[in-house]
Amino acid sequence: MTKSKQTSSPTRSRDKVLQTLYEIEVGGQDFKKVLENHPSEKSNKLYVDTLKGVVDSKKEIDKILIKHIDRPIMKLDSIERNALRIAIYELINKETDTAVVINEAIRMSKKYGSVQGYKLVNAVLDSFIKENQTYA
Repeated sequence: MTKSKQTSSPTRSRDKVLQTLYEIEVGGQDFKKVLENHPSEKSNKLYVDTLKGVVDSKKEIDKILIKHIDRPIMKLDSIERNALRIAIYELINKETDTAVVINEAIRMSKKYGSVQGYKLVNAVLDSFIKENQTYA
């Protein structure tokens, strides 16, 4: 497999979006500045579209998440919080299969997040989907 195909795979793109959201949150940089730091990703449409979509819709996504979590959103681990943001964005705005979105969010939180964080991610997404059957 060539490097360009690896870079633009949906899984790799989601991982890069998660890492970039983490960088924005922890580093306090804005979206455009972060994109300048990742020139190789500028040609990755899925990465750019998803990152921009999550950043632009963050307030709306967080309002949705607040209804499905049992603590203030900023008390969530940054990885779980951003994995959930990506998943909610994809469920609302993309035509990706619901099971794929859930599995990817869980995979990212297992790979990058806290030890038991994937359980929270699964529970929040399950609650969201049950409440919003159009995404099921």
